[in-house]
Amino acid sequence: MGKRRYEEVCRLSNGHSQGITAVAFSAQGTYLATSGLDGKVCIWLVESGTLLVAYCGKSPILSLAWMPFREDALLCGGKDGNIALLTMAPNAVYVNRFYAHQYPVECLAIERDCVASGAHRELKVWRWRSSAHRFVRERTLPEPPKSSHNEYKEIIITSLHWSTSQTLSSMLLVSYLHHGIHIFQAGNSWIRVRTIPLQCMIAGTSISNLGNIAVSNLVSGFDVYRMDTEVPVGLFDHAVGEPYPTPVLFIHGGNALVGGSSVGQIDVWDLQGGKMCTLSVPSTSLGHERYCPLIHSGLRRTRQSSCPRCM
Repeated sequence: MGKRRYEEVCRLSNGHSQGITAVAFSAQGTYLATSGLDGKVCIWLVESGTLLVAYCGKSPILSLAWMPFREDALLCGGKDGNIALLTMAPNAVYVNRFYAHQYPVECLAIERDCVASGAHRELKVWRWRSSAHRFVRERTLPEPPKSSHNEYKEIIITSLHWSTSQTLSSMLLVSYLHHGIHIFQAGNSWIRVRTIPLQCMIAGTSISNLGNIAVSNLVSGFDVYRMDTEVPVGLFDHAVGEPYPTPVLFIHGGNALVGGSSVGQIDVWDLQGGKMCTLSVPSTSLGHERYCPLIHSGLRRTRQSSCPRCM
């Protein structure tokens, strides 16, 4: 890729009173949704940074996912174990909430009318039932098998993805902090078809339509592997800082990688050419923490959030 320059488009303010937990662009990149420990879900117009909608629930919201091909509806996962479908209308927000898990819902992934949700050790699949106008549980998927390396480790789901490559259609990829990556074949049986037994602690993952998977390894940075062969494509080390879960995301059609840290910066790498640039988050002098826990990309390149900014 050629040299690229990233510029701040807008800074979003006055939306949340507590820490931001998730960010997500709508399908067309028109809107940005943010959620927080204050129980709020805010919808922003990306072009201007205008706050359009502020929905306030009773429990902190930990995960977000826009409904496919829609700019007016998204799912929210709550600390109380509920999942809510928010539908925006010109003068109202309609909420369809249901109890999903015994644990906080930290991961959501949507494929057409099918939703996968992860909450601590629980992994469930839901399907939209048009006749009932609600999601119905289709399957509770089994926990990962244990080995001598993780026999006494806690089972914690850290990311969910539906496959984006043609060779891995209708597959659900699940990463666990201590138990590797597991792939389930969608369908009537929902069988586990493959396990990638990585020995590192997996804080999060991203997959590309080029058939690669990026892993945030909690120790030294980010590792990229081929999904079909598990052969390393690249190891991208940087100053992770404190061992907090840091995000990783493919951008530019899977040809580049952006990763967060706990030292107040996000780094961008070209998979072939190496380090491209470093972007800084607001400093503590502006009243913001230096920890960079969130990254999301859309039609507006990359974004990170402490006080949310669009890049």
